[in-house]
Amino acid sequence: MYILASDFDGTLTQHGTVSDKDKAAIVAWRKAGNLFGVNTGRGYSGIKAELEHHQVDYDYLLCNNGGLIYENEAKPIEQKTADGVVLPSLVSLILNSGGFHASIGRIEYNCEINYWISEHMDRKPGPEFTRITISDLNEITYFTQLSTQYEKEEQANKCAQQINELFGDSVTAFQNGVCIDIVPAGVNKATGLLRYIHLKQVPKENVLVIGDNFNDLDMILEFNGFSVDSGRSEVIAIARKSFESIAGLIDEYI
Repeated sequence: MYILASDFDGTLTQHGTVSDKDKAAIVAWRKAGNLFGVNTGRGYSGIKAELEHHQVDYDYLLCNNGGLIYENEAKPIEQKTADGVVLPSLVSLILNSGGFHASIGRIEYNCEINYWISEHMDRKPGPEFTRITISDLNEITYFTQLSTQYEKEEQANKCAQQINELFGDSVTAFQNGVCIDIVPAGVNKATGLLRYIHLKQVPKENVLVIGDNFNDLDMILEFNGFSVDSGRSEVIAIARKSFESIAGLIDEYI
């Protein structure tokens, strides 16, 4: 049995959709007795809804950049958390440096809880978010991921570097274009996948990974993985090989 882990945005999706060719390849991969999952920076409810919308079946989900492990149920196998004591300082840094918002997620009693803070009142959170204020942050004792978005990539890059310098003992910030995902220190897509394959007792050499962006680098390096042709040049440069889409990777191994 092999395990395939694919990034979602820009990898499994191309131009905002999953092609029929890729969906058929995933079906063939799973019919051959292999496991397929998505390793993403998105939270559980968000990625689950996307996969249902695109009609993509899967065996597992690694959410929040490896901090949450799910199989086909709404109860996580594992959750990695950061201490909420850093949230007031983190969120203040984000908003003061031009971040449009701060979205905070965690699992509580097996339910996903999401909070939203923004000084831009015209920016509305999704229905899964509860809008809160800076003063409410003191009540959040732990979190799995904090995310934000900037107008320019340069701003996101600068803020991610500041966060890693100032709060590196507690959290790690990953830049993803104009977005930043902040997770517990030591958590990344590689560590999440390593934990999952340990639980499934699948050897590392039986794992294939594919991605396109900066937060996929740890995963690609750890598993000698692949990229898509549309990925960032820095990612393509370290990948074993790049493909037009995941169908090309699957066709080579099935």
